[in-house]
Amino acid sequence: MPTPPTAYDETAKGPGLSGLLEIVRRRRVLAVLPFLFVLTAAVSLAVFLPSLWTSRALVLVNRQAIPERYVTPTVQADIEARLLTLSQDILTPQRLTQIAQQYGLYRGARSVDDLVDRMRKDIRIELVDDRDRRTRETRSFLFTVSYTASNPVVAAHVANTIASLYSEENGRMREQQAVSTSEFLENQLRELREKLQKQEHVITTYKEKYLGELPEQKDVNLRTLERLQAQLQLAHENNWRATERRQMLTDALGQIDTSVAMTSPGGSGISVTPADTAAARLNLLRQELAMAQTRFSDKYPDVVQLKEQIRVLEQKVETEKQAAQALPKSVAHASKRGAGGRELRTPPENAYVQSLMTQLDQATVEAKTTSEEMQNINAQIATVTRRLDSTPKREQELALLTRDYDTTRELFKSLLTKRGEANMAAELEQKQQGESFRVIEPARLPERPAGPNRFRLLLVGLALAIGAAGAAVVLAEQVDTSFRRVDEVRSTLPLPVLSAIPRITTEHDRTHGLRQRRWATAAICVGLCVVAGTSFMVAHDNEGLVALLTGSTSQTATASGR
Repeated sequence: MPTPPTAYDETAKGPGLSGLLEIVRRRRVLAVLPFLFVLTAAVSLAVFLPSLWTSRALVLVNRQAIPERYVTPTVQADIEARLLTLSQDILTPQRLTQIAQQYGLYRGARSVDDLVDRMRKDIRIELVDDRDRRTRETRSFLFTVSYTASNPVVAAHVANTIASLYSEENGRMREQQAVSTSEFLENQLRELREKLQKQEHVITTYKEKYLGELPEQKDVNLRTLERLQAQLQLAHENNWRATERRQMLTDALGQIDTSVAMTSPGGSGISVTPADTAAARLNLLRQELAMAQTRFSDKYPDVVQLKEQIRVLEQKVETEKQAAQALPKSVAHASKRGAGGRELRTPPENAYVQSLMTQLDQATVEAKTTSEEMQNINAQIATVTRRLDSTPKREQELALLTRDYDTTRELFKSLLTKRGEANMAAELEQKQQGESFRVIEPARLPERPAGPNRFRLLLVGLALAIGAAGAAVVLAEQVDTSFRRVDEVRSTLPLPVLSAIPRITTEHDRTHGLRQRRWATAAICVGLCVVAGTSFMVAHDNEGLVALLTGSTSQTATASGR
């Protein structure tokens, strides 16, 4: 006769919801243990972790009082780069160690390097994007100096100290950079001035050596050449006229001597009569007229005048001849001729002959003088021509010398202007009228801690506890290979199931089970105490863990600003 099914078999209908409930009921103790341990650890951490307080000081970057179009600053204007530079100068190990000793920070630090690293992580410098203030003050910037500590008072004091250091260091750094820039430009100017003087000395020596052949003297040389050519032309004309006049005077004197010799028997020299003088004068005028007609027309005033003189003189000669025929002839003076062909005669008594001889001497001297003048002018023309021929070569050589000189001079002018601007900028920084940092909102005591977020830690711990409990139940079910339902036996073994015997519990079993539950409860309590104590030891004054758990939250809050 088959055994009737037990109550267990009636509740275990399959792997559906009832099966899950059966598993939870059967594994409830195993699920509760990891749940309690994980939740206890999370709650202990949330309770025992220290609170971190972040205090912020707001700093305003004021631009220089005088507009930049009047005084150009010599310090870099990029606020982010300057903040980075200031941070490197301020957050040095010496200063951070001094601040930590002043406020008793990081006493548990293992070394100075560990203290410096932890303090640098707790300090944050952030630019504030304040659109309202930026629209009102387009020339100003804002940034915050924040410090995170377990003590809110200490956090406020350290934040204010670091903010004041930024303000002081900015003024000192700007003044130092402005003075350094001015000194650097002064040294560069001194070197350029010496270089410029050397180049000027070289150019001056070159110009003195080739004076007259320089490119800037080309126009002067051309004008000088034109003037010398005009003087040569004039001297040539004067020489030609003096030579012609000397020839005419020589011919006139020769004719006078011939006429005297012909009228004097035996060649004896007699006095020249007025007729002879007039005839000689007439012959001279005719020669001058012939020369003038070769150069000028008959209407030229000099030609007309010569013709009139010739006409008058012809009448006079005719008159003198008629008068001379009535007078006895006198004996002419004898004349001697020298080896050079020039007549050597006694000084004539006739004034006209004396005048001709004087004019002949003057013409000879003038011809000689003009000839020497022509030679001198030709020498000067040759000199000027040589200078003009050398001018292109000197121009090329001088261009090589002046190229570096012009570059150096332009650079000197540019540096001179920059040096003046740098001096004004340095004076502006020394008078504290340049760009400055001003703390407009000192750090105050924070109203609420920046971390940790205890409620979020509790939620995370609850989720981890539930997950641990579920993982323990699933792992236990996977490891347990015992049969819990009749259909499992029938589906696994090829044997018929005749009946199912329920669990038989005796009084001894109940007593033994109660004793085990008591020991288990005591062990669980001890375990929970151990977990809570371990959490206390881990979380007590563990600011690094708090910073690790709240790092993203703190950074977001700091970056958002005000």
